[in-house]
Amino acid sequence: MEVLPKSLISFEILDELMALILEKEELRHTIKHTDFGSRITGEEEANHLLKKISKVTREALGISTLDLPDPRIELTSRLSQLPWQTARLYFVFLPISLFFFYFTLQHSDGGAAVWVVRGVILFLLAFPLIYRRRLRINIEHECGYLRDTEGISTIIIDQLPAIQFQSYLSHEYAHHLYYHYFGDEGEKWMREGWSRLVQWQVTRYLFRQEDNSAYLYHVLVQTIGELRFACNLICMVFRMKVPRKVRRIRTIYQSNSLFSFFTGIPGFDTESLADHAVGTAFYFVAERRIGLTETIWKLPLTKDLNH
Repeated sequence: MEVLPKSLISFEILDELMALILEKEELRHTIKHTDFGSRITGEEEANHLLKKISKVTREALGISTLDLPDPRIELTSRLSQLPWQTARLYFVFLPISLFFFYFTLQHSDGGAAVWVVRGVILFLLAFPLIYRRRLRINIEHECGYLRDTEGISTIIIDQLPAIQFQSYLSHEYAHHLYYHYFGDEGEKWMREGWSRLVQWQVTRYLFRQEDNSAYLYHVLVQTIGELRFACNLICMVFRMKVPRKVRRIRTIYQSNSLFSFFTGIPGFDTESLADHAVGTAFYFVAERRIGLTETIWKLPLTKDLNH
């Protein structure tokens, strides 16, 4: 709650956020293309896409000149190891499942106990797939932007499908731009919100340029989840329930740990999500109120939502 700035605590802002969520949820339902391309497995291809994102970001934000070298890319390969990790789990669980299945054949008249064992068998067979989905989503979202003591910037990202790769890359490249223009100015939530808004502008530009709505998918999933969490925080301040029209929207951030466990959706760090959610709410509301140019170039310095 401490991360929530006073400028977001109003019923007017809450109404604007709910309108934003519903608008973006409606847009998400219009996405018909979910082919995100083949995985980026080579450094040459990754660097080619970085140059593309660098160019598109400048065009989307109207940057005419930019004396800033691109960051280096560290391409990790954890996703490529998932099939082998899943196979190893089946190597462990399959013999156990067969043993229990043999038990049910020998005691077919065992009543409720047999059905309990059969439920265990189904869970053991499903668990490697649940684990794989949970780990995959975690890996996909573990992108990051780092600067070392010598000022060398690095974007760490895994071998994601090409369109998803570009979406997440645009967010991390936005951090690179933010540091160039504003340094360490602002709290973490301001840097995250600014970068999410830039990511939205870049992916929307790519969608229009290539006529492929798949570019919008991942940023919409992230943005909708963050805006809804911001609504939760504001409603907590007012001691009220989140309105039903927003509450019924499903997001990737599930507070029900049992539901998350059985569906393979990973949990989340509340503090980190709060930073992303507040920043996204702050900048997306500002962009509606004062326009993109003012929001991108002046808001990080003024921090005034009503500027």
